Amino acid sequence: MFKFNDLSNDDVFKPETFRLDARAFWEKRRTASKPYVFDLRSPEDYEAGHLPGAQNLPVEQFENSIYQMPFSGDILIYGSENGEALTAGEILYDNGFDTFWFTEGFETLYRPEGSWLVVTDEALKVLRDRLTEEEAKAVRIEVESGSPLKGSYAVAYVPDGESVDDLIGFEVQGTPFVAVREAVPFLEGTEIFINGEDELEIQNPNLSAKELSGSIEEQVQTLLDDQINPMVAGHGGMVSLRGIEEGKVYLEFGGGCQGCGMIDVTLKQGVEVMLKDHIPDLVGVFDVTDHAEGQNPYYQPSSK
Repeated sequence: MFKFNDLSNDDVFKPETFRLDARAFWEKRRTASKPYVFDLRSPEDYEAGHLPGAQNLPVEQFENSIYQMPFSGDILIYGSENGEALTAGEILYDNGFDTFWFTEGFETLYRPEGSWLVVTDEALKVLRDRLTEEEAKAVRIEVESGSPLKGSYAVAYVPDGESVDDLIGFEVQGTPFVAVREAVPFLEGTEIFINGEDELEIQNPNLSAKELSGSIEEQVQTLLDDQINPMVAGHGGMVSLRGIEEGKVYLEFGGGCQGCGMIDVTLKQGVEVMLKDHIPDLVGVFDVTDHAEGQNPYYQPSSK
């Protein structure tokens, strides 16, 4: 949250109040209602690899871009190990922000530990038994992500003869686990347990994608809430459902999306593809943000 603070000389920035280790950083990102993630490294480093949904804002431009920071929600910042996050944190604090957190070292975020997962004793026994039965060397956590903050989880087993050199490994109470690098942002908080049907189940209370159900309107709204809006929130944008008529979805783009020159690309290559993939009955997806004032808008929201 942003506050108009009158900072005195005694009110100095205390880094330890805002610094998070890797696990706490992922937990904050997972549990925050509105997380805004900023990558403080160079554009080249950002393009080489960054956290899902993170927006690139090199530390050299940070102070002059302070107006871009959201006035509500949780700001999460990270850099390399060269002090970028510490510098940006002090700038935020001096400008009246108090709901921000930072971590130092991008690569440290990709070093998972067993404590990131919650595995019940019953589930761990089942996993160990299956490793033996299938002559496997490790439990593999698989995550298929549709957006920066939602994914579908599954458990697999790595055969003894299969290489794990390209995978990231960790242990849970002595049992070996592996995951691809892209799955690491979805590991913290993951639960593996035996469900009510005596089956092994894996989920993440905050990051697991919901199964679509209900009317088409409800299904579209679920996708907007769980996948699409988290994807555009990193750029200060939001997408709202304005109506559905004969299989045609009418959306309004707000925030940083409104007036964006790339809106057609975002709509066609991002939002429309995702909605149609999940809801095949949809005929098309249309933007009413720019057309509502036209003579023949795709859809004119009711004035009632």
